[in-house]
Amino acid sequence: MSVFAAARQRATHYANRNPLFAKLNKTHLEYFNCVLREPFPKNKKPGRMLTDPNKIVSFNRDWMNQVEGECPVVLLPTSTQQVAAILRYCQSEKIGIVPQCGNTGLVYGSSALHDEVILSLREMNGDPVVSPQTMSTEAEAGVILQQLQEAAKAHDLLVPITMGSKGSAQIGGAVSTNAGGIHFARYGSMHANVLGLEVVTAQGEVLDMMSTLRKDNAGYDMKHLFIGSEGTLGVVTRVSLKLYPFPRSTQLALFRLTTFESVLELYRLAQEYLAECLSAFEVVDGESLSVTPQEELPFTRTSKSDTFRAGQDFTSAYFCVMVETNGSNAEHDMEKLSRFVEAAEYNPRCVSKGDLGESFEPILSQSLAQTAQLWNLREDTPVRLASAGTIYKFDVSFPLDKFYDIVLHFRKIIYKNGGFDPDEVLVVGYGHFGDGNIHFNVVDRTRKHSDALDAVLFPAVYEFCAAHAGSISAEHGVGVQKKAYLGLSRKPEVIALMRTLKRTMDPNGILNPYKVID
Repeated sequence: MSVFAAARQRATHYANRNPLFAKLNKTHLEYFNCVLREPFPKNKKPGRMLTDPNKIVSFNRDWMNQVEGECPVVLLPTSTQQVAAILRYCQSEKIGIVPQCGNTGLVYGSSALHDEVILSLREMNGDPVVSPQTMSTEAEAGVILQQLQEAAKAHDLLVPITMGSKGSAQIGGAVSTNAGGIHFARYGSMHANVLGLEVVTAQGEVLDMMSTLRKDNAGYDMKHLFIGSEGTLGVVTRVSLKLYPFPRSTQLALFRLTTFESVLELYRLAQEYLAECLSAFEVVDGESLSVTPQEELPFTRTSKSDTFRAGQDFTSAYFCVMVETNGSNAEHDMEKLSRFVEAAEYNPRCVSKGDLGESFEPILSQSLAQTAQLWNLREDTPVRLASAGTIYKFDVSFPLDKFYDIVLHFRKIIYKNGGFDPDEVLVVGYGHFGDGNIHFNVVDRTRKHSDALDAVLFPAVYEFCAAHAGSISAEHGVGVQKKAYLGLSRKPEVIALMRTLKRTMDPNGILNPYKVID
């Protein structure tokens, strides 16, 4: 079976097609085409409708090529009014419809599973409006995150949300999944940074909640209902975001530590010595970097990896820790970072020596180019792991002291109990330590162990999260991949309220069907 045939089979596995949904016919297509052909307001360009299977295929596949739907038509509106007309019609005709922005999520939340219509917001990408006076920006849902960052930087302002997929992710999707990213510990998630939204409900009503106010206690703050709702309650069409002064000083240090206890101690020191300057504390285990070419590493790999592969222990080869500070005074910030680095070097609980006694000296970035090179180690890790084989990606969170337990547990299960060869199957962890978000990945480098690994990982990974005070979803949301396990992170009465909200706001269940909750 081909990769894409398997992806299509996997899509239908997650949910049976809702028999109440209409099958698309000529009348439906004519209506969609009519709505998209007529731009309104008049200063907007017309929308588009795609029906050519060759042009639709990329919309039908998720980012990891693990799920492929059978969507027969993709709608690309250019205005909120077009989105509203489309959703009103889909509600009345009972047509399933899937909102899609950059399609970079990892839980199939923006994928069609059957023959739903895909509503792509990518054409709603007008130039963002940046207001230095209100320290805010307004953008349409299809604006790419990096485009928004560049627009803000032109005014010496910072968009607080950033992530490895910033060149593809779109702002509407980032809001709908409550994105956080590498600076969460400093700036928080979308819930902390969205000032206002424009949303089209599942029944086609436009809710104008756009604002630049920081403080507004007039009734329910309804925008938060849609942030993180994964497009199941409404479609985000415009966003107003907080901006911050662009840092005049960014410092970066890279540590190599040999125990997880050392990582915990380093984080304690970072809180003590860096305080308000700390903007990122990222952890990447040594096995995650085993797929990175040696020439791209700023250090030489160590012998502990050999011990690990011999099966004598199941600890990580080492941990790379990236500590970033942002501030307004380079001299002051570098002084603080230097004191922090010195404290770490003289702290006996921050072990940074290899098995042979070699010392791992911290690396302090000396230039913007070196900073970018060091950040690439972290940001390229997901892509390199995904290209190394069939990948299982789990985006979960734990209390800080339990952050790495999931990796150790499943290395034991997979290698010691399951008998898998560490050269064939990688079990790794990396992520945003400051907020407890670990990206737990299992990579089948042979692409032949999928059935056996499925049996080992599902539902065991999510059960492990529940048993260790964690969450089954730290970022990306629930989508369809984690829907069956939602009860491991939410109480029954909470799920019941979620279901009531969904059925009230989307009576026919047409908006992003089969996702999060029925």
